[in-house]
Amino acid sequence: MFSKIREDVLKKIVPSEAERKEVISVTDKILEHLNQKILNGGLNARAEVVGSIAKDTWISNDRDIDIFIVFDKSTPLEDLKRLGLEFGRIELEGFTSETAYANHPYTINRFKEFKIDVVPCYDSVEIITAVDRTPHHTKFVKENIGSLKDDVRLLKQFMKGVGVYSSEQKIQGFAGYLCEILIINYNGFENVLKSASKWNRGEYIDLKGGGSRSNFKDPLIVIDPVDPKRNVASALSLERLSEFIHYSRLFLNSPLERYFQKKKRVFEKMFPGSQTYAVVFNGDLLEDIIFPQLRKSAKSIFSVLERNDFKPLSYGLFKKGSDCGIVFEIERYELSPLVKHFGPRIFDLKNYEAFVSKHRKIYIEEDRVYALRKRSFLTPKEAIRDVLSLKEGLGKNLKEMEFKILEGDEAVSFLEDKEFEIYS
Repeated sequence: MFSKIREDVLKKIVPSEAERKEVISVTDKILEHLNQKILNGGLNARAEVVGSIAKDTWISNDRDIDIFIVFDKSTPLEDLKRLGLEFGRIELEGFTSETAYANHPYTINRFKEFKIDVVPCYDSVEIITAVDRTPHHTKFVKENIGSLKDDVRLLKQFMKGVGVYSSEQKIQGFAGYLCEILIINYNGFENVLKSASKWNRGEYIDLKGGGSRSNFKDPLIVIDPVDPKRNVASALSLERLSEFIHYSRLFLNSPLERYFQKKKRVFEKMFPGSQTYAVVFNGDLLEDIIFPQLRKSAKSIFSVLERNDFKPLSYGLFKKGSDCGIVFEIERYELSPLVKHFGPRIFDLKNYEAFVSKHRKIYIEEDRVYALRKRSFLTPKEAIRDVLSLKEGLGKNLKEMEFKILEGDEAVSFLEDKEFEIYS
């Protein structure tokens, strides 16, 4: 059964000859343009293609091209950043450019359906900046992938289908390079799933044997063949790892093509009878900047809700255009104005006397004294608004953004109408 599924999926995800020619034509045109700019500018550098296009592990209809401007290591870092942006703009008809920021600034160019990232790095075996490894990653995969390119495509598509692909901050899943290493290590797609179905927390993979398990505490440890001090799976969350193991087991037990079909992460209420709250911020930042801040803020608000007896059930993160935010489902969304405040046991005389002296009326439950105190918040909306107003536990940029809190049907309607994708 799996061989038929493999064949059917590959028909859809392996680029056709016509598609290859189109992508290669655009890529060659960009390379020629950038290298001519570099030559005219007298730079000691070169432009080269990296990533899945260069390794021939890309999936049909993927129009992301990664090009690195590789500078001589004698170039000062500030010059690399400045010149990388200046020469990273593709000045051809139909192209647009914008500056983005990761470890250092780079350029995002767009042409028709193509997205072309042009990133400056150093030509150095010794890692000077974080992105210097990427050309070495490309070289390693090209030298070791052999006949397993389609297996990489299958693994990527499977991960997309079950929602664990991409090391972007909004997903915290498996990067493309990580997929390639897994395929090389286990020698094929099905072998990856069989092995993953038996993984333990802290599973250790070291292709070259140059790393050390003791240096890492991540849920999955995959030593970078290019840099033994780095874990390729460091961006992978425990939840995404667990989901991959779960779906690997399901697929092996009952292979179905639907596991390869990517589904939109639309908002759906998970818990009948719960109340939905959406905190909507207005401010347009890159996803890799805003999602860690949303996640931090969500955990902070979730904790406040728990401490105040509202029983939050789940949270999700979203971004579309200039809107981003957090959606909560909460089991209890209206509380009595008074709550039990327990004191010491009746036999603890010193603390008993101190407690009794502070409270006008005392009650006893078994051997504990308690008083009634007013709640800080009667509804989740009050608690959420308090966190947002005090700005405690919020991401840095979120503290300065305008926000609104939507409740119930209004929140659900907002998320459905906007067709937000929800990430946990």
